Amino acid sequence: MRCVLLTVQYVSIIGLFLESWVIFRRLKNSPLGYLFLSCLATLLSNLGYLFQLLSVTQESYVTALRISYAGRTWITLFLFLFTAELCKIKFPRVLKNLMVVAHLGIYVSVLTFQKHALYYTWTKFSTDRIFPQLLHGNGIAHEIYMGLQAIYIVVGFAWLFRALGKEKSAAARKRLIAVIVSFLMECIFFAAQTFRLLEITNDYEVTMIGYVIGIVVMFVALFRYDLLGAKEIARDFMIDRLAEGVIAVDVFGNVQYCNAPAKKMYPTIEEDSAEAVARIRGAIHEGSVLNLNGRIYTAEENDLVRNNKNFGKLYVLVDATDHYERFKKEKKILQRELRIDPLTGLYNRNGMEHFSERLYNDALENGKSLLLCICDMNGLKFINDNFGHEEGDRAIRELSQIIKESLLEKDMAFRIGGDEFLILGLRDDNGEAVAVFRSRVERNIAAFNQSLGLPYKVDMSYGPLSKKVAGTPNEFSDLLKESDTLMYEMKKSRDEYKR
Repeated sequence: MRCVLLTVQYVSIIGLFLESWVIFRRLKNSPLGYLFLSCLATLLSNLGYLFQLLSVTQESYVTALRISYAGRTWITLFLFLFTAELCKIKFPRVLKNLMVVAHLGIYVSVLTFQKHALYYTWTKFSTDRIFPQLLHGNGIAHEIYMGLQAIYIVVGFAWLFRALGKEKSAAARKRLIAVIVSFLMECIFFAAQTFRLLEITNDYEVTMIGYVIGIVVMFVALFRYDLLGAKEIARDFMIDRLAEGVIAVDVFGNVQYCNAPAKKMYPTIEEDSAEAVARIRGAIHEGSVLNLNGRIYTAEENDLVRNNKNFGKLYVLVDATDHYERFKKEKKILQRELRIDPLTGLYNRNGMEHFSERLYNDALENGKSLLLCICDMNGLKFINDNFGHEEGDRAIRELSQIIKESLLEKDMAFRIGGDEFLILGLRDDNGEAVAVFRSRVERNIAAFNQSLGLPYKVDMSYGPLSKKVAGTPNEFSDLLKESDTLMYEMKKSRDEYKR
């Protein structure tokens, strides 16, 4: 019998090692992570128990017991968390942390059981039977540990049977049934050991046999019923590599699935999904975009329907940042083109309407004087009639260069008609702005005409004024009229070409 039981223990360890390796090779999601940890814990527990069976002294037995409990303490917890993930149960992180702390406390009580009565109230080492044993009385920590295992078993089975009742996929149902059978086998042997239902339990912990049977069932499920959900893993693997965020919600608006990009957009979506879903729905309803982590996303909504039954909504978030940035640049270029006069390169009337209000408000807010000057070209009709319209266009371009050269750094010039221009700028109220402006204009007109050597003179009449604005109604229009009057007064005396 001793050899048989030792063989069972060796087979159990080898089987657990193989199962851990298979799961590790396919490790892609949370359920498999917990199953992998459970297998490692069970492997460590069985190794420690093998050392217990081979012990010849109390000291070596206690050391082996501590090694065994390093795994045994965590087996049911990891299986419980595996079940929660498999059944898509939303488990609060705080509760998970409390459970881990509780099991850590239990293991510490096992490590130090010789110094207190928390785990064992008394102990006695015996070699009277097939294998050495540590007879003991159960302490409060031991009872808590057993109670937690009972809770895990009851709640875990409730989750599994509820998930089985809701599952429509035949493959998924077979996987759930395989898990239930595996857990049931382990629970039967756990109960047999706890309540000493079999004679063998006095010499050997039959939960180890339960683990072996559970391993066999799990292996069948792995390769026959795709327990690890290779298809689902492949699907998740591909979906996680999409650039788009994918979020699936049920009919109650609760998130049931989200891929890796979606989790980056909403890191807390699995804990608090209501705000994220409401924001996505709001953007779709308003036809707006979502600004997340400095990126811009457009949202799409689709119904999840199978066999004419609605199961919820699928939201797809598409990164449109590059598109929007390109659109903004193109819009800016287009707006600029719409405000630029193609002949002169100056702003046109649209540009004047856009920028004049801004300059007027700047002058008002900053206490500056507004320099305003309407200009009208002299002799354009004479040039067109005697030299042709192409030469007339050239004269307009040359005059626009004279105007540009006469501007200060932040001044703006606009072509507001065929041969009419407007100059706007801000000045300090020193009383010399108009005189300085006139001086620059006259100097540039003379210099250009001298350098061009044309058979006609490029010239203009203009009416500069510099005034502080008060923000009164129609003030800007009144200033334009005043400048226009000054311009015509100059034209009467200056235009040598009669128009």
